[in-house]
Amino acid sequence: MSRVIYLFFLFAPFVFCFDVGVSLGIAQLRDSRKALARLENGVRKFTLKNGLRVLMYRRAVAPVFSGVISVRVGGSDEVPGITGISHMFEHMAFKGTTSIGTKDYRRERKLLNMLEDIQAQVHAKGWTPKLKAKWDKTHKELEKLWSIKDFSEAYLVRGAVGLNAMTSADTTTYVVNLPKTAFEFWCWIESERLLRPVLRQFYQERDVVMEERRMRYENNPDGKLVELILGTVFHVHPYRQPVIGYASDIENLTARATEAFRKKYYVPSNMVVSIVGDVNPDEDIKTVKKYFSRIPAGPKPPRTHLVEPLQEGRRTVEYRAFASPKAAVVYRKPSYPHPDDPPLTVMMEMLAGTKSSPLYKKLVQEYGLATSVSYYEMPGDAYPDLFWFSGVVRSPHTNKEFVDKLLEELESFKKDGGTEELLEIAKNNLAMDYVTSLASNSELAQNLAHIELVIGRWKALISWYEEMVGVSLDDVKRVANKYLQRDFQTIATIEPAKEGK
Repeated sequence: MSRVIYLFFLFAPFVFCFDVGVSLGIAQLRDSRKALARLENGVRKFTLKNGLRVLMYRRAVAPVFSGVISVRVGGSDEVPGITGISHMFEHMAFKGTTSIGTKDYRRERKLLNMLEDIQAQVHAKGWTPKLKAKWDKTHKELEKLWSIKDFSEAYLVRGAVGLNAMTSADTTTYVVNLPKTAFEFWCWIESERLLRPVLRQFYQERDVVMEERRMRYENNPDGKLVELILGTVFHVHPYRQPVIGYASDIENLTARATEAFRKKYYVPSNMVVSIVGDVNPDEDIKTVKKYFSRIPAGPKPPRTHLVEPLQEGRRTVEYRAFASPKAAVVYRKPSYPHPDDPPLTVMMEMLAGTKSSPLYKKLVQEYGLATSVSYYEMPGDAYPDLFWFSGVVRSPHTNKEFVDKLLEELESFKKDGGTEELLEIAKNNLAMDYVTSLASNSELAQNLAHIELVIGRWKALISWYEEMVGVSLDDVKRVANKYLQRDFQTIATIEPAKEGK
């Protein structure tokens, strides 16, 4: 499971500059077990008649709550030609509804349909002066009707904090923090945008997403390398696709196609509502039902049937950029609830989680080959995914020197499996992260929803932790020898570009 349960970000490195002593770790383990017990006894799960699952956890330390809507749709549900469409709708979900964000929806709907008709003609035969003039005129009429800020401002005047959304390979999630007095408002407005969203400013927003892609990938060597890694390791499975989409797909997305995609996946049985904070589940579920029961049930969305074949040899991918050299050694791994997932996470934390970890001590401190060492897990949790170790190479050393020594250290670790001290430090760090995540209403609400959607039972959040705490050195050595094999490796590097090339 991705770094305990931090699940929603595209590729955040996990580099730590502290060690947690064993004595502190024992206290953290004790605290986390208490938190687990409270969580297991306190989370209430309801299922509405339309299939919508609702998770509620009362934490009345302040008169506020975090509300999360999570949908089981993301990059892994897309096919070539429409990559990025989940993320595109996420942007659209803030543009309002049939009653929010418009001065005259009946008139607006006609104009939006005209835009789509023009877009279809452009797709068929390209832009002509006549079509461009018609497009511009229609847009001008729409701009007179739009009041795009209405949706976010309705939240802000009620004291909202952290209004946001994020799309991953597996899910799309909408989150906000509000005073408890705004609970019924939240139920109303969130059910409205699920029930009656309007895809306003679609083509302007498409340009925004294209710029976002350029910033994250085309102009970002690290982002480009991640995209190349996914495309090199995954040959068949849709995890190979960037969540933001390929540029050629994004620039051809249409509002009609996006709305059709939304209707297929935004059905109650494919969503979870998660609420953590000053709520009364027995009473507040009545308000949830009042608004969210309005959403009609729909057929179960399809899932990919594609299974990535076994990798049978080392792969390499190289990217040249005006940047410091960087190298990564990538491996495939199963996702939880596979029993190898918790010991693999402990193994990664042992190898690269702190300054006392073998990879940091050897590659950074002793050999001076790198300025930092990191480990990653991505891109998702619903299907087998990846983990890797990487480092920014210190001049005048090369990626080859770094990779050779990294592989040498991994082979050494496979033989000895690490020490009890390293094992305890790793598990204590993971326990600390866990306790920290439980302390935040927003993070807990997101994690509950995500686990319920992807695994099918929110209590897997607890069982993963219990399995992680029980990991032994024998478990770590077993998974190290099982997964850290040469034929399963992908070597990815950023090589410095030369001037004029």
